[in-house]
Amino acid sequence: MTLFESHRPGITKLLVLVLLSVFLMALDRAGSSWVKQLNSGIGSLTDGIARIVHAPAVWGANLSLFLESKTEQVKRIRALEEENLLLKGQMQQFFDLQKQLNELRKLLHGQSTEVPNVLLARLIAVNDNPEQRTFTINRGIRDGVKPGQPVIDGQGIVGQILRSSLTGAVVLKIDSRHYALSVAIGDTGFVGIVKGTDTRDTLTMSRIPERFNVKVGDLLTTSGLDGVFPQGYPVARVTQVQDERSQAFVNITARPVADLDRISQVLVLTDPPDAPPPPDSKAEQASVVSLPSQRLIESTQDIAPRAPDFLAPSFSAPPATQSQPGQEKPHAQ
Repeated sequence: MTLFESHRPGITKLLVLVLLSVFLMALDRAGSSWVKQLNSGIGSLTDGIARIVHAPAVWGANLSLFLESKTEQVKRIRALEEENLLLKGQMQQFFDLQKQLNELRKLLHGQSTEVPNVLLARLIAVNDNPEQRTFTINRGIRDGVKPGQPVIDGQGIVGQILRSSLTGAVVLKIDSRHYALSVAIGDTGFVGIVKGTDTRDTLTMSRIPERFNVKVGDLLTTSGLDGVFPQGYPVARVTQVQDERSQAFVNITARPVADLDRISQVLVLTDPPDAPPPPDSKAEQASVVSLPSQRLIESTQDIAPRAPDFLAPSFSAPPATQSQPGQEKPHAQ
C-alpha cells in the first residue's frame, strides 16, 4: 500500500469519452438518420422525466379546480362563452377583411395571404436557464411539431421550437440570451433585429436612425423577412428610448407583449409563413423577374429628355403622310 494513492481518472478513459463525444457531434452535424432517431429517443426519455417532475403541480391545479365552488365555475363558463361569442364575431370581420386584402394584392400582382394552421399545446415543464429560457410542451413529432416552428399565445409571439421528440418539444423563449428576431417598428417603416438579454422580459434593438422617430409605446411586430415568423404578429412594446446624439442613432428597450412567466397553453404554427412561393414554371419566373425592369422602362419613357430651349428649332419638313383610300387630301385655305 503506497502512502499517496492517486484517485484521478485514467487518461485513456477520458480520451475515449472525448473522441466518442466528438464523433457523435460530427454525426449529428452531418444529419445522420440513426443519430436523429437516437436524439429523438433521448428527448422522449427526458420529456417523460419532465412530466413526472411536473406532475404534482398539475395534480394540485386539477385539485383546486375540483374544489372550486359550483357558482364560481358557472360564472367562469359564462364568461368564457361570452368571450367565445365575441371572438367569433371578430373572426367573421377578419375573414371579410382578409378577402378584400387578397383581392387588392391580386390587383397589385402580389401573393395572397393564407392563415397558418395552429396546434394547441400545454406546458409540462419549465427551465429558467438565463442562456436558454425554455419550457416543454406536450406536443411532438407525432403531432407535426418540428424544430424552428413559431409559438404564440393569445397576446403575441412566445418563442420558437428548439427541438422536438416523439411526445414533446422544447420551446425557446424570445427573451433568451442571444435570441434574435426580425421585427418592424410600428408605422415608422424601420425593420431591424431585436435581441434577447440577460434580464427577464427584456428585449433590445440598437443603432436605429433618429429620423424614424421611435417613441415609447410603439409596437414591434414580426416583419416576415426571416422566413420563420409570419408577418404582422405582435412581439413587444417599446419601454425606453436611449439617444446617441453624437452618432445620430437611438437604442431601444422593449417588453414582450406575451406574459412569458405565466404561460399554461400555447399555439404552435404548423404551416409555413405567408412568404411568396417560388414560381411554378420557367415562363412565370421570367415574367416575375422582368416585371420590375418593364416598369422601369415605362417610367423612363414617360420622362424622356427634352431639347434645351436655347437650341434653334428644327425646320425639317414633316414626313409625308399617305392618304387612306376614300379620303381627300386637305386643301390650303
